[in-house]
Amino acid sequence: MYLHIGGNRMIDVRRLVALFKAHPSRASKANPLMQYYKPYEYVGNSTEKIGTYVVTEDAVYGSPLSLSTLVKRYEELFSVD
Repeated sequence: MYLHIGGNRMIDVRRLVALFKAHPSRASKANPLMQYYKPYEYVGNSTEKIGTYVVTEDAVYGSPLSLSTLVKRYEELFSVD
């Protein structure tokens, strides 16, 4: 199963490690997730601010979507109606 995290980027949920809400005043100062030593990719267009950092086994993504939106999408993948 794949999770759409914004732009044209989909990630495999089996490789998802964590979702972090971006702090509005810190997002422009430095990437707080550099400690993971993974490639960083911004998935929105240049006018959108980062809403959530998505950490996978392979990379860190800056998503313009809010954390609540991504969590809702994740939960919908596993909901059984």
